Amino acid sequence: MADKFVKPRWLYAIIPFYAIQSCIGTYVTLRILNLGGSVISVGLAASAYNISLIPSAFIVGKMADFLGRRRPLLLLSAVGQLMTLALIAMSVDSNLIIGFYAIYSFFSSFSPTVFSLLLMDTVLKENLGEGSAFSFRYMIYGTIAGNALSFAVLTIMPLTVVGVLPVIFSMVLITLCLFLVKDPKIPSERQAITFSPDALVTRLTHLPVLVLKMPKVDDFKGLISGARSTVTRDIPLIMATNALFFIGANLFFTSYTPFLNANHLSYLEITGLSLFINCINGLASAQRLSGFSKKGDPGMIVEFLSLRAIAFLFAAIESLYFTGRPVIYVTLLLYLLIGMAYTNITIGMNALLYKFLPKEGQGNTLGVYSAINSVALFLGSFLSGSISFFLGYPVTFFLASIALFGAASLFEWHFKPLRTVDEDPI
Repeated sequence: MADKFVKPRWLYAIIPFYAIQSCIGTYVTLRILNLGGSVISVGLAASAYNISLIPSAFIVGKMADFLGRRRPLLLLSAVGQLMTLALIAMSVDSNLIIGFYAIYSFFSSFSPTVFSLLLMDTVLKENLGEGSAFSFRYMIYGTIAGNALSFAVLTIMPLTVVGVLPVIFSMVLITLCLFLVKDPKIPSERQAITFSPDALVTRLTHLPVLVLKMPKVDDFKGLISGARSTVTRDIPLIMATNALFFIGANLFFTSYTPFLNANHLSYLEITGLSLFINCINGLASAQRLSGFSKKGDPGMIVEFLSLRAIAFLFAAIESLYFTGRPVIYVTLLLYLLIGMAYTNITIGMNALLYKFLPKEGQGNTLGVYSAINSVALFLGSFLSGSISFFLGYPVTFFLASIALFGAASLFEWHFKPLRTVDEDPI
């Protein structure tokens, strides 16, 4: 019988961290546009953010293994965020903002790794499911809090004041690190994350980059050769589908805020829409709605990928036929569909990945998975700005839809025969 679950106090540090994340993402986009930057500049900022995740994931992993302590790493992350966020808030040049945003990404991505290790350190294995649920719930709370406060500030103050909010949240994060985070006597190894489905799914949901070992050329060759066989095709298919998902998502979201701005929606309205989709994400993450996602049912993943693809297609149509005020009402419907799908796709995809992870070489497999995710995130945001600038928003949103339809088709093609034979979902 499992011991009674006692919620670790450090979990509260997750809330200000994700409040920072939700504040700064919207602020950087709007501030770049406010300074006269184009959708290309917004795309470069998102690309710089995503490309910084690759070295950061590797470095924080090595530091965690070497130090064996959690609080110093989390403090380093929080202090690095505080310094870069202060520089972003004071900057009046879009190029400087892009550069500081990349540095912020480097330091901020330390935190999810530390949170995952703390979860393994402070929660018994049999209670990891409940601990992971709290972790995910606090992530949603923080995201909603950041957008809600940004919305409240914009009702009476200019955009530049919003840039101060992430700085305040980072101070709160430092304070919680000092008072709530304690180093365990016997720290867990990072590799232990792969032994628990709850720990792995939660970690990849927080940040889709987890480098246990740097992938080698042979690892990629093995992935390609595995894709040629129906017996070993599961992992390559999951990776390819996830990459298409991230490419499509970044194609859409990198350009959608500039699209709203181009249709003369106010900063308050744009931030309100961000708050709306985060609330939908929060509702979709409720246990009753997302609990079945942890089963990793391919059929469920296909349905939600298709739902998102349809929403992106509607966005392409919207950008052709709607301008000005009506855009806000169409966006509410789009965000409702997109938000409902997001949580179930990410949790389901990561749960399915865990099912098919090989018993040997898990670190190498996750290294390849993270590398592909990082490239997909970078490509989606980088291509989004250029395509929107030169070819228009409808083309960008249509390509995002194609990427999601492609992901759903891959899953349907590979997993449907298995479901038909086995009757029950995998």
